Amino acid sequence: MKVEPGELLADRAELRVSLLADIEELGVTSARVASGAPAPPLHVHDRHADCFLVLGGAVRLELEGEERVVEPQSWIQVPAGIVHTFSATGTESAQFVNVHAPSRGLGTYMRSLTAAQTDDDRLRAWDDFDARPATTGLDPGPVVVRRLAGEEGETVTQRPGRRVTLLSDTEELAVTESVYGPGERGPDDHVHREHADAWLVLEGSLTFRLRDVVFEAPAGTFVVVPPNVVHAFSNEGEVTARFLNVHAPSCGFGDYLRGRNPGFDQHDPPPDGGSNPAGALVRTC
Repeated sequence: MKVEPGELLADRAELRVSLLADIEELGVTSARVASGAPAPPLHVHDRHADCFLVLGGAVRLELEGEERVVEPQSWIQVPAGIVHTFSATGTESAQFVNVHAPSRGLGTYMRSLTAAQTDDDRLRAWDDFDARPATTGLDPGPVVVRRLAGEEGETVTQRPGRRVTLLSDTEELAVTESVYGPGERGPDDHVHREHADAWLVLEGSLTFRLRDVVFEAPAGTFVVVPPNVVHAFSNEGEVTARFLNVHAPSCGFGDYLRGRNPGFDQHDPPPDGGSNPAGALVRTC
């Protein structure tokens, strides 16, 4: 499989947005936003989580009665029902990957929003999406902001050549940051029947096997494997790989890593070989 660019939705001096994935389980965009560019109004999603991986620059996360400046190499997870907005701050443009889980039609919404010419156009786009302007909502306490590189989160595996840190685990999605040395391997061929499995390679590269399809995903690649597609991954390179892994919905992945969820949605390949690997997405950020 080839690494392909996402669908370019906006390419202006103050804003560049590409759609990387839009399946039922999650929608993902990659964005560069200039400092001082207009921000969305305070809003809330009633049925999905809104998450950001900050890669460069800084993001100002505004919650109900609270603001936080989030530095690069950080994960933000805003659960459903919590009022929030975000903007680039500082002297540099902010670069981030935005994950909505589940998607709730993120692609259709983003196409309408980036093409909007008037406030009425923008409101119509919001009306068709799980988003609404709001000034009050749930207590923002459950919002997750975690630094990467093992600085924050729950370390569930730590041994030479391998570290796995759980950054967040809610019903909507579970997110880990992993470091795999050369030769480290994930699980053998398997499928998930009820959730999607996704990776964002931050350093080094990972090799994926989707049934009989094998490909390499270098740093900057986003890979999404839908339910019922047989897959496995490993670090076949000569340098250490660092990556995020997203399970959406979570299906109790955090407890599975802790050894407390033997019924986790992970199964041997089915006799019919599972779904067509062509349904997987391989995108460059």
